[in-house]
Amino acid sequence: MPFKKIIMLTCLLLLPLSALAQGEVQTYVIKKGDTLWGISQKFLTDPNYWPSLWSNNPFVTNPHLIYPGQKIAIYDGRIELVPVGEENYPAGAQAAAAAERPIPQEEITIKIHQGALGFISQEEFEAAGTLVDTTDNRLLIGTGETVFLEMGNLAATMPGSTFALFEVKEQVLHPVTRQKLGYRIDELGTLQITEVNDEVATGEITKAFREIQRGAKLRPYQPAQTVIELKRAEQELSGILIDAQDGRIALSQYDIIHVDLGANDGLQVGNLLNISRPRDASALSLTNKNLKLPDVLLGSALVIETHANTAAALVLKVTEQLYRGDRLTTVID
Repeated sequence: MPFKKIIMLTCLLLLPLSALAQGEVQTYVIKKGDTLWGISQKFLTDPNYWPSLWSNNPFVTNPHLIYPGQKIAIYDGRIELVPVGEENYPAGAQAAAAAERPIPQEEITIKIHQGALGFISQEEFEAAGTLVDTTDNRLLIGTGETVFLEMGNLAATMPGSTFALFEVKEQVLHPVTRQKLGYRIDELGTLQITEVNDEVATGEITKAFREIQRGAKLRPYQPAQTVIELKRAEQELSGILIDAQDGRIALSQYDIIHVDLGANDGLQVGNLLNISRPRDASALSLTNKNLKLPDVLLGSALVIETHANTAAALVLKVTEQLYRGDRLTTVID
């Protein structure tokens, strides 16, 4: 049977064990269902989350292809996986243990329970359509009603295609350059195109999350992925955290963030991002206070949706609160 690891973000709540004495080594035998993420949370008092554990064990080519029966060593606040073939099994037991290991399937998935809502880039906004009218004089529009739409590109609009309706909120500026990046939005519902006419398209509201009115904007519908395959980034990319869902200021685990990297940069859904911030010299530093020190590693995030020049990511792990302007880099190790 193929071996496939699935990480449940909402259920992975493992309690840490007592810290080991300095220099003491503890051995743990991996059980069915273990992941590098869960192991690093379980055994480290100050967790060095699993992407680091993965990158520091080069013989692990895929971050969750670990096997029941494989051993790990925990000591001095670190975890090391014992390479297959070095487990020191009793005589004759090595072949039997290897035979029992499932054949790994090169597909690692993460389940998520929320979509990348709340932001539209400047380019998408400029191409968005507008709901301009309905069949009567009512102010509020609901599910099942017929609506008329001015499209950004009417010639390319096809009957049967689905669009998302949204309301525009505050403009989003780049936290560093102050360039206009897009807008925060509220999702209103979805519609399906039923007919394309000379000047407008006709559609039917298929879902209404909130009250819909004339002037609502629409863009092509992109369904939220609930299961995302983990992909190692193909190149080193660096960007900035530009905004967050609902306009939140201080961000934490499981929040949705938006970054100024996108598909045009080579970013892909399933890539991992490290989140960091410049480190200031201490007040007692003996050198120049402007000395550039290594960044402070704050956490990690998973890319869940990409657009041309922006992307949304789910924060997986944090050591302290995140803010707009924090740096993000792809994990390529």
